[in-house]
Amino acid sequence: MTWIWHLCFANMKLRGVRTALTILGVVIGVISIVSMLAIGIGMKQELYSMLELSGSITEITIYGVSGGKRTDRMLTDRKLEEIKKLENVEEAYPGLSVPVSAEYNQYTGYISLTGRPGSYLKQLKLGEGSLPESDGIKPQILLGSNAMDLFIHNSLGKSYAQMHEKDEEEQQESKGEAAQESGGQQTFTGESMKIIFEGEQEERLEYRMNICGVTHKDTYLYDIYCDIDVLKKYLKQIATDNGIPGQPKDENGNNYSYWIYDSATVKVDDAEHVEKVEKRLQDMGFQTYSNKEFLDSTQRSIKIAQFVLGGIGMIALIVAVIGIGNTMATSVYDRIHEIGILKVLGCDPDELLNLFLLESGILGGIGGLIGIFCSYGIVAFGVNTLAVKLLAMPKGTTLAVIPFWLAAAAFFFAVLLGVAAGYFPARWAAKLRPVETVSQ
Repeated sequence: MTWIWHLCFANMKLRGVRTALTILGVVIGVISIVSMLAIGIGMKQELYSMLELSGSITEITIYGVSGGKRTDRMLTDRKLEEIKKLENVEEAYPGLSVPVSAEYNQYTGYISLTGRPGSYLKQLKLGEGSLPESDGIKPQILLGSNAMDLFIHNSLGKSYAQMHEKDEEEQQESKGEAAQESGGQQTFTGESMKIIFEGEQEERLEYRMNICGVTHKDTYLYDIYCDIDVLKKYLKQIATDNGIPGQPKDENGNNYSYWIYDSATVKVDDAEHVEKVEKRLQDMGFQTYSNKEFLDSTQRSIKIAQFVLGGIGMIALIVAVIGIGNTMATSVYDRIHEIGILKVLGCDPDELLNLFLLESGILGGIGGLIGIFCSYGIVAFGVNTLAVKLLAMPKGTTLAVIPFWLAAAAFFFAVLLGVAAGYFPARWAAKLRPVETVSQ
Protein backbone atom coordinates (compact mmCIF):
# COMPACT_ATOMS: atom_id res chain seq x y z
CA MET A 1 0.00 0.00 0.00
CA THR A 2 2.98 2.31 0.59
CA TRP A 3 3.88 2.40 -3.09
CA ILE A 4 0.35 3.63 -3.90
CA TRP A 5 0.75 6.66 -1.62
CA HIS A 6 4.20 7.31 -3.10
CA LEU A 7 2.91 7.25 -6.67
CA CYS A 8 -0.02 9.52 -5.74
CA PHE A 9 2.16 12.31 -4.34
CA ALA A 10 4.82 11.84 -7.04
CA ASN A 11 2.21 12.33 -9.78
CA MET A 12 0.67 15.35 -8.03
CA LYS A 13 4.13 16.90 -7.70
CA LEU A 14 4.99 16.15 -11.35
CA ARG A 15 1.82 17.92 -12.54
CA GLY A 16 2.15 20.78 -10.07
CA VAL A 17 0.27 23.51 -11.98
CA ARG A 18 -2.66 21.25 -12.85
CA THR A 19 -2.80 19.96 -9.27
CA ALA A 20 -2.73 23.49 -7.83
CA LEU A 21 -5.51 24.69 -10.13
CA THR A 22 -7.67 21.65 -9.31
CA ILE A 23 -7.18 22.21 -5.58
CA LEU A 24 -7.94 25.92 -6.05
CA GLY A 25 -11.27 25.02 -7.66
CA VAL A 26 -12.18 22.87 -4.65
CA VAL A 27 -11.07 25.63 -2.27
CA ILE A 28 -13.37 28.14 -3.98
CA GLY A 29 -16.24 25.67 -3.94
CA VAL A 30 -15.81 24.85 -0.24
CA ILE A 31 -15.48 28.54 0.68
CA SER A 32 -18.68 29.28 -1.22
CA ILE A 33 -20.84 26.61 0.37
CA VAL A 34 -19.41 26.98 3.91
CA SER A 35 -19.62 30.78 3.91
CA MET A 36 -23.14 30.80 2.48
CA LEU A 37 -24.43 28.26 5.01
CA ALA A 38 -22.56 30.06 7.81
CA ILE A 39 -24.43 33.28 7.00
CA GLY A 40 -27.74 31.42 7.18
CA ILE A 41 -26.80 29.83 10.53
CA GLY A 42 -25.58 33.17 11.90
CA MET A 43 -28.80 34.92 10.88
CA LYS A 44 -30.81 32.22 12.63
CA GLN A 45 -28.79 32.43 15.85
CA GLU A 46 -28.92 36.24 15.85
CA LEU A 47 -32.68 36.04 15.46
CA TYR A 48 -32.97 33.68 18.44
CA SER A 49 -30.78 36.00 20.53
CA MET A 50 -32.93 39.02 19.67
CA LEU A 51 -36.12 37.12 20.51
CA GLU A 52 -34.71 35.98 23.85
CA LEU A 53 -33.84 39.57 24.73
CA SER A 54 -37.01 41.20 23.44
CA GLY A 55 -39.32 38.57 24.87
CA SER A 56 -39.74 34.85 25.16
CA ILE A 57 -41.53 32.90 22.44
CA THR A 58 -43.92 31.80 25.20
CA GLU A 59 -45.21 35.36 25.57
CA ILE A 60 -48.18 36.92 23.80
CA THR A 61 -48.78 40.67 23.61
CA ILE A 62 -52.45 41.64 23.50
CA TYR A 63 -54.06 45.00 22.69
CA GLY A 64 -57.52 46.18 23.71
CA VAL A 65 -59.74 49.03 22.58
CA SER A 66 -59.40 52.38 24.35
CA GLY A 67 -62.81 53.87 23.74
CA GLY A 68 -66.34 53.38 22.46
CA LYS A 69 -69.09 51.16 23.80
CA ARG A 70 -67.18 47.86 23.65
CA THR A 71 -66.03 47.91 27.24
CA ASP A 72 -65.81 44.11 27.12
CA ARG A 73 -62.80 44.50 24.81
CA MET A 74 -61.01 46.94 27.08
CA LEU A 75 -58.04 45.68 29.03
CA THR A 76 -58.95 46.18 32.67
CA ASP A 77 -57.85 44.55 35.92
CA ARG A 78 -60.99 42.43 35.91
CA LYS A 79 -60.36 41.29 32.35
CA LEU A 80 -56.75 40.43 33.17
CA GLU A 81 -57.93 38.25 36.05
CA GLU A 82 -60.12 36.37 33.57
CA ILE A 83 -57.17 35.91 31.26
CA LYS A 84 -55.01 34.56 34.09
CA LYS A 85 -57.59 31.82 34.66
CA LEU A 86 -57.36 30.58 31.08
CA GLU A 87 -55.84 27.14 30.56
CA ASN A 88 -52.05 27.13 29.97
CA VAL A 89 -51.70 30.80 31.07
CA GLU A 90 -49.12 31.37 33.81
CA GLU A 91 -49.28 35.16 34.19
CA ALA A 92 -50.65 38.33 32.59
CA TYR A 93 -48.75 41.60 33.01
CA PRO A 94 -50.60 44.88 32.28
CA GLY A 95 -48.93 47.70 30.38
CA LEU A 96 -49.86 51.34 30.86
CA SER A 97 -48.28 53.64 28.25
CA VAL A 98 -48.63 57.41 28.41
CA PRO A 99 -47.40 59.48 25.41
CA VAL A 100 -45.11 62.23 26.71
CA SER A 101 -42.42 64.57 25.52
CA ALA A 102 -39.17 64.37 27.47
CA GLU A 103 -36.29 66.80 27.78
CA TYR A 104 -32.75 65.81 28.69
CA ASN A 105 -30.21 68.66 28.71
CA GLN A 106 -30.54 70.17 25.20
CA TYR A 107 -32.39 67.21 23.71
CA THR A 108 -36.12 66.62 23.28
CA GLY A 109 -37.83 63.34 22.49
CA TYR A 110 -41.43 62.24 21.94
CA ILE A 111 -41.69 58.92 23.67
CA SER A 112 -43.90 56.64 25.78
CA LEU A 113 -43.72 56.50 29.55
CA THR A 114 -44.58 52.85 30.14
CA GLY A 115 -45.65 51.44 33.48
CA ARG A 116 -45.00 47.76 34.12
CA PRO A 117 -45.35 45.55 37.23
CA GLY A 118 -42.17 44.88 39.19
CA SER A 119 -42.35 41.16 38.31
CA TYR A 120 -42.14 42.11 34.61
CA LEU A 121 -39.35 44.67 35.06
CA LYS A 122 -37.21 42.08 36.85
CA GLN A 123 -37.03 40.14 33.58
CA LEU A 124 -35.31 43.04 31.80
CA LYS A 125 -31.54 42.85 31.48
CA LEU A 126 -29.85 45.89 33.05
CA GLY A 127 -26.90 47.71 31.53
CA GLU A 128 -26.43 50.05 34.49
CA GLY A 129 -28.18 51.24 37.63
CA SER A 130 -31.15 49.50 39.21
CA LEU A 131 -34.86 48.83 38.68
CA PRO A 132 -37.50 51.46 39.57
CA GLU A 133 -38.77 51.42 43.15
CA SER A 134 -42.24 49.98 43.65
CA ASP A 135 -43.18 52.04 46.72
CA GLY A 136 -42.13 55.56 45.77
CA ILE A 137 -44.22 58.72 45.53
CA LYS A 138 -42.89 59.78 42.13
CA PRO A 139 -42.00 57.29 39.34
CA GLN A 140 -38.35 56.51 38.74
CA ILE A 141 -37.30 56.13 35.10
CA LEU A 142 -35.63 53.08 33.59
CA LEU A 143 -34.32 54.11 30.17
CA GLY A 144 -34.61 51.65 27.30
CA SER A 145 -31.20 51.03 25.72
CA ASN A 146 -32.23 52.83 22.50
CA ALA A 147 -34.60 55.39 24.01
CA MET A 148 -32.10 58.23 23.57
CA ASP A 149 -32.01 57.53 19.81
CA LEU A 150 -35.42 59.25 19.66
CA PHE A 151 -34.08 62.48 21.21
CA ILE A 152 -33.15 65.38 18.92
CA HIS A 153 -30.83 68.29 19.73
CA ASN A 154 -32.94 71.43 20.03
CA SER A 155 -30.67 73.68 17.97
CA LEU A 156 -28.58 71.35 15.77
CA GLY A 157 -31.39 69.02 14.73
CA LYS A 158 -29.20 65.92 15.13
CA SER A 159 -30.17 62.85 17.13
CA TYR A 160 -28.53 62.01 20.41
CA ALA A 161 -26.96 58.91 18.83
CA GLN A 162 -25.38 60.99 16.03
CA MET A 163 -23.98 63.50 18.49
CA HIS A 164 -22.43 60.88 20.78
CA GLU A 165 -21.42 58.10 18.39
CA LYS A 166 -17.83 59.31 18.10
CA ASP A 167 -17.53 59.89 21.84
CA GLU A 168 -18.71 56.33 22.57
CA GLU A 169 -16.17 54.85 20.12
CA GLU A 170 -13.34 56.79 21.79
CA GLN A 171 -14.63 55.72 25.20
CA GLN A 172 -14.59 52.05 24.18
CA GLU A 173 -11.08 52.32 22.75
CA SER A 174 -9.74 54.01 25.90
CA LYS A 175 -11.43 51.65 28.38
CA GLY A 176 -11.08 48.43 26.36
CA GLU A 177 -12.93 45.39 27.66
CA ALA A 178 -14.47 47.21 30.62
CA ALA A 179 -16.23 49.60 28.25
CA GLN A 180 -17.41 46.77 26.04
CA GLU A 181 -18.95 44.94 28.99
CA SER A 182 -20.92 48.03 29.97
CA GLY A 183 -21.94 48.52 26.35
CA GLY A 184 -20.00 51.78 25.97
CA GLN A 185 -23.05 53.68 27.24
CA GLN A 186 -22.97 57.09 28.85
CA THR A 187 -23.91 56.91 32.52
CA PHE A 188 -27.43 58.29 33.06
CA THR A 189 -28.06 56.84 36.51
CA GLY A 190 -28.60 59.53 39.12
CA GLU A 191 -29.54 62.22 36.60
CA SER A 192 -33.03 63.53 35.97
CA MET A 193 -35.28 64.12 32.97
CA LYS A 194 -38.15 66.54 32.46
CA ILE A 195 -41.35 64.68 31.56
CA ILE A 196 -44.13 66.72 29.92
CA PHE A 197 -47.70 65.41 29.80
CA GLU A 198 -49.58 67.02 26.92
CA GLY A 199 -53.17 67.59 28.00
CA GLU A 200 -56.22 69.05 26.31
CA GLN A 201 -56.52 72.73 25.38
CA GLU A 202 -52.71 73.07 25.17
CA GLU A 203 -52.39 72.01 28.78
CA ARG A 204 -48.80 71.09 29.75
CA LEU A 205 -47.88 69.28 32.95
CA GLU A 206 -44.13 69.35 33.52
CA TYR A 207 -42.36 67.21 36.13
CA ARG A 208 -38.78 66.07 36.72
CA MET A 209 -38.16 62.37 37.25
CA ASN A 210 -34.94 60.67 38.33
CA ILE A 211 -33.26 58.09 36.11
CA CYS A 212 -32.55 54.91 38.08
CA GLY A 213 -30.97 52.82 35.33
CA VAL A 214 -30.64 51.80 31.67
CA THR A 215 -31.42 48.44 30.09
CA HIS A 216 -28.61 46.50 28.44
CA LYS A 217 -27.61 47.60 24.93
CA ASP A 218 -28.79 44.28 23.46
CA THR A 219 -32.40 44.72 24.61
CA TYR A 220 -33.25 47.21 21.81
CA LEU A 221 -35.94 49.00 23.84
CA TYR A 222 -37.13 52.48 22.82
CA ASP A 223 -39.48 53.37 25.70
CA ILE A 224 -38.84 54.63 29.22
CA TYR A 225 -40.17 52.40 31.98
CA CYS A 226 -41.40 52.80 35.52
CA ASP A 227 -43.31 50.80 38.12
CA ILE A 228 -46.98 50.66 37.10
CA ASP A 229 -48.40 51.00 40.63
CA VAL A 230 -46.33 54.10 41.33
CA LEU A 231 -47.28 55.53 37.92
CA LYS A 232 -51.01 55.03 38.54
CA LYS A 233 -50.85 56.74 41.92
CA TYR A 234 -48.84 59.60 40.44
CA LEU A 235 -51.20 60.07 37.48
CA LYS A 236 -54.14 60.34 39.88
CA GLN A 237 -52.21 62.86 41.93
CA ILE A 238 -51.44 65.15 38.98
CA ALA A 239 -54.87 64.73 37.36
CA THR A 240 -56.64 67.97 36.42
CA ASP A 241 -60.19 68.92 35.43
CA ASN A 242 -59.38 67.46 32.03
CA GLY A 243 -58.91 64.03 33.56
CA ILE A 244 -56.04 61.58 34.12
CA PRO A 245 -53.25 61.91 31.54
CA GLY A 246 -53.19 59.09 29.02
CA GLN A 247 -56.51 57.56 30.11
CA PRO A 248 -59.45 57.28 27.65
CA LYS A 249 -62.83 58.89 28.33
CA ASP A 250 -66.39 57.72 28.01
CA GLU A 251 -69.12 59.29 25.87
CA ASN A 252 -69.66 61.99 28.47
CA GLY A 253 -66.03 63.06 28.42
CA ASN A 254 -65.22 61.56 31.82
CA ASN A 255 -62.56 59.04 32.80
CA TYR A 256 -63.74 55.54 33.49
CA SER A 257 -63.92 54.44 37.11
CA TYR A 258 -61.29 51.80 36.45
CA TRP A 259 -57.90 51.74 34.75
CA ILE A 260 -57.75 51.04 31.00
CA TYR A 261 -54.50 49.43 29.84
CA ASP A 262 -53.36 49.76 26.24
CA SER A 263 -51.58 46.40 26.25
CA ALA A 264 -50.74 43.35 28.33
CA THR A 265 -48.22 40.53 28.16
CA VAL A 266 -49.57 37.01 28.62
CA LYS A 267 -47.06 34.32 29.59
CA VAL A 268 -47.89 30.79 28.41
CA ASP A 269 -46.57 27.65 30.12
CA ASP A 270 -45.17 26.09 26.91
CA ALA A 271 -44.36 27.24 23.38
CA GLU A 272 -46.59 24.49 21.97
CA HIS A 273 -49.63 26.06 23.67
CA VAL A 274 -49.01 29.62 22.40
CA GLU A 275 -51.13 29.20 19.27
CA LYS A 276 -54.06 27.75 21.24
CA VAL A 277 -53.99 30.52 23.89
CA GLU A 278 -53.60 33.17 21.19
CA LYS A 279 -56.70 31.86 19.42
CA ARG A 280 -58.63 31.99 22.69
CA LEU A 281 -57.59 35.61 23.28
CA GLN A 282 -58.63 36.56 19.75
CA ASP A 283 -62.03 35.00 20.39
CA MET A 284 -62.30 37.32 23.40
CA GLY A 285 -61.97 40.27 21.00
CA PHE A 286 -58.30 41.22 21.53
CA GLN A 287 -55.66 41.82 18.95
CA THR A 288 -52.63 39.62 19.58
CA TYR A 289 -48.98 39.37 18.65
CA SER A 290 -46.48 36.71 19.63
CA ASN A 291 -42.81 36.15 18.94
CA LYS A 292 -43.58 32.54 18.07
CA GLU A 293 -45.69 33.73 15.13
CA PHE A 294 -42.84 35.97 14.00
CA LEU A 295 -40.33 33.18 14.66
CA ASP A 296 -42.25 30.64 12.59
CA SER A 297 -42.59 32.99 9.63
CA THR A 298 -38.97 34.10 9.87
CA GLN A 299 -37.75 30.52 10.17
CA ARG A 300 -39.47 29.71 6.90
CA SER A 301 -37.78 32.70 5.27
CA ILE A 302 -34.40 31.73 6.70
CA LYS A 303 -34.79 28.14 5.48
CA ILE A 304 -35.51 29.45 1.99
CA ALA A 305 -32.50 31.79 2.24
CA GLN A 306 -30.29 28.91 3.46
CA PHE A 307 -31.49 26.73 0.59
CA VAL A 308 -30.71 29.46 -1.95
CA LEU A 309 -27.32 30.30 -0.39
CA GLY A 310 -26.42 26.62 -0.07
CA GLY A 311 -27.48 26.06 -3.68
CA ILE A 312 -25.20 28.85 -4.89
CA GLY A 313 -22.29 27.36 -2.94
CA MET A 314 -23.13 23.86 -4.20
CA ILE A 315 -22.92 25.03 -7.80
CA ALA A 316 -19.38 26.28 -7.19
CA LEU A 317 -18.44 22.99 -5.50
CA ILE A 318 -19.93 20.92 -8.35
CA VAL A 319 -17.86 22.93 -10.83
CA ALA A 320 -14.78 22.10 -8.73
CA VAL A 321 -15.72 18.41 -8.71
CA ILE A 322 -16.01 18.47 -12.49
CA GLY A 323 -12.51 19.93 -12.48
CA ILE A 324 -11.28 16.98 -10.39
CA GLY A 325 -12.92 14.56 -12.84
CA ASN A 326 -11.27 16.34 -15.75
CA THR A 327 -7.89 16.31 -14.03
CA MET A 328 -8.15 12.59 -13.23
CA ALA A 329 -9.28 11.72 -16.76
CA THR A 330 -6.34 13.65 -18.21
CA SER A 331 -4.01 12.06 -15.69
CA VAL A 332 -5.11 8.56 -16.69
CA TYR A 333 -4.66 9.36 -20.38
CA ASP A 334 -1.19 10.88 -19.79
CA ARG A 335 -0.08 7.90 -17.68
CA ILE A 336 -1.46 5.18 -19.91
CA HIS A 337 2.01 3.70 -20.55
CA GLU A 338 2.76 3.81 -16.82
CA ILE A 339 -0.48 1.89 -16.22
CA GLY A 340 0.61 -0.75 -18.73
CA ILE A 341 3.97 -1.18 -17.01
CA LEU A 342 2.26 -1.55 -13.62
CA LYS A 343 -0.05 -4.22 -15.05
CA VAL A 344 2.90 -6.12 -16.52
CA LEU A 345 4.66 -5.99 -13.14
CA GLY A 346 1.64 -7.69 -11.55
CA CYS A 347 -0.50 -4.78 -10.33
CA ASP A 348 -4.09 -6.00 -10.13
CA PRO A 349 -7.14 -3.87 -11.19
CA ASP A 350 -8.20 -3.17 -7.59
CA GLU A 351 -4.83 -1.64 -6.77
CA LEU A 352 -4.99 0.61 -9.84
CA LEU A 353 -8.53 1.60 -8.88
CA ASN A 354 -7.38 2.48 -5.35
CA LEU A 355 -4.41 4.43 -6.75
CA PHE A 356 -6.53 6.86 -8.76
CA LEU A 357 -9.35 7.03 -6.18
CA LEU A 358 -6.81 7.91 -3.48
CA GLU A 359 -5.32 10.62 -5.68
CA SER A 360 -8.70 12.21 -6.40
CA GLY A 361 -9.65 11.92 -2.71
CA ILE A 362 -6.43 13.69 -1.68
CA LEU A 363 -7.13 16.52 -4.14
CA GLY A 364 -10.61 16.94 -2.65
CA GLY A 365 -9.34 16.65 0.94
CA ILE A 366 -6.53 19.21 0.55
CA GLY A 367 -8.87 21.63 -1.21
CA GLY A 368 -11.55 21.08 1.46
CA LEU A 369 -9.12 21.65 4.33
CA ILE A 370 -7.70 24.86 2.84
CA GLY A 371 -11.22 26.05 1.97
CA ILE A 372 -12.42 25.53 5.56
CA PHE A 373 -9.55 27.55 7.03
CA CYS A 374 -10.11 30.31 4.46
CA SER A 375 -13.84 30.28 5.31
CA TYR A 376 -13.08 30.90 9.00
CA GLY A 377 -10.96 33.90 8.02
CA ILE A 378 -13.56 35.29 5.60
CA VAL A 379 -16.36 34.88 8.15
CA ALA A 380 -14.37 36.42 11.01
CA PHE A 381 -12.88 39.42 9.21
CA GLY A 382 -14.95 39.82 6.06
CA VAL A 383 -18.47 39.19 7.36
CA ASN A 384 -18.57 39.62 11.15
CA THR A 385 -16.20 42.61 11.14
CA LEU A 386 -16.21 44.46 7.81
CA ALA A 387 -19.79 43.71 6.75
CA VAL A 388 -21.17 44.54 10.20
CA LYS A 389 -19.34 47.87 10.11
CA LEU A 390 -20.44 48.71 6.55
CA LEU A 391 -24.06 47.88 7.39
CA ALA A 392 -23.86 50.07 10.52
CA MET A 393 -25.01 47.18 12.71
CA PRO A 394 -24.34 47.05 16.49
CA LYS A 395 -20.79 46.09 17.38
CA GLY A 396 -20.60 42.40 18.27
CA THR A 397 -23.34 41.35 15.84
CA THR A 398 -22.61 37.88 14.46
CA LEU A 399 -23.83 37.58 10.89
CA ALA A 400 -22.14 34.26 10.15
CA VAL A 401 -21.23 31.25 12.30
CA ILE A 402 -19.30 28.11 11.28
CA PRO A 403 -20.15 25.33 13.75
CA PHE A 404 -17.78 22.37 14.02
CA TRP A 405 -20.25 20.02 12.35
CA LEU A 406 -20.38 22.26 9.26
CA ALA A 407 -16.56 22.33 8.95
CA ALA A 408 -16.34 18.55 9.41
CA ALA A 409 -19.17 17.91 6.96
CA ALA A 410 -17.57 20.21 4.36
CA PHE A 411 -14.24 18.35 4.62
CA PHE A 412 -15.73 14.87 4.30
CA PHE A 413 -18.07 16.06 1.58
CA ALA A 414 -15.12 17.45 -0.42
CA VAL A 415 -13.26 14.14 -0.05
CA LEU A 416 -16.36 12.15 -0.99
CA LEU A 417 -17.07 14.25 -4.07
CA GLY A 418 -13.41 14.05 -5.05
CA VAL A 419 -13.48 10.26 -4.88
CA ALA A 420 -16.78 10.21 -6.81
CA ALA A 421 -15.33 12.49 -9.50
CA GLY A 422 -12.31 10.21 -9.94
CA TYR A 423 -14.27 6.95 -9.97
CA PHE A 424 -14.96 6.63 -13.69
CA PRO A 425 -11.42 7.61 -14.81
CA ALA A 426 -10.04 5.20 -12.17
CA ARG A 427 -12.36 2.42 -13.33
CA TRP A 428 -11.27 2.96 -16.93
CA ALA A 429 -7.61 2.75 -15.87
CA ALA A 430 -8.24 -0.45 -13.91
CA LYS A 431 -9.93 -2.14 -16.90
CA LEU A 432 -7.16 -1.30 -19.40
CA ARG A 433 -5.27 -4.29 -20.75
CA PRO A 434 -1.49 -4.09 -21.19
CA VAL A 435 -1.80 -4.59 -24.95
CA GLU A 436 -4.16 -1.56 -25.14
CA THR A 437 -1.64 0.65 -23.32
CA VAL A 438 1.05 -0.17 -25.88
CA SER A 439 -1.20 0.76 -28.80
CA GLN A 440 -2.06 4.17 -27.33
